[in-house]
Amino acid sequence: MTPRQLFLQLGADHRRQIHLSLCEDALATWIGYVQGKPAPLRYRDSVVRMRHNVDLELPADALRCARAGVDLADIGNRYLEPITALQDGDLVFPDPVEFAYYAIYNCFCKYVRGDDSSDWLIVNQALSVHDRSEAASRLMHAIDSIVPTTSGNTEDAEPMG
Repeated sequence: MTPRQLFLQLGADHRRQIHLSLCEDALATWIGYVQGKPAPLRYRDSVVRMRHNVDLELPADALRCARAGVDLADIGNRYLEPITALQDGDLVFPDPVEFAYYAIYNCFCKYVRGDDSSDWLIVNQALSVHDRSEAASRLMHAIDSIVPTTSGNTEDAEPMG
């Protein structure tokens, strides 16, 4: 059984715990990216040409809210502009950083707003932060840390896509 198949067979609570674990790893990529910037991250939206500063704390705040299951920090409203800017191409991050940003956002949407986001979408985005060759082992590690009795063989795992 592939790590993907194993993940999809887990109950909703275990899948949630794995989402949070993988998004915590993705958050480290975001933090590493923004900590290395000498100046504030800014972008200009293409609609009204207004300049915006990127809210560097937003992903960490969103993940905290996803863990709590409630929007304690106005995350829903704080994400509106940057998600639109990413979709419009006004805000651009390197691929791993963008995957981290979206994985955390989608995790927030699923566990706070109750959106019907695909369980696999969050996993795929969070794992896409890392090298593709690490995806199966990272997912198995997350599964094993949540559900220790699953120890599976990832040598024959198919690509995560």
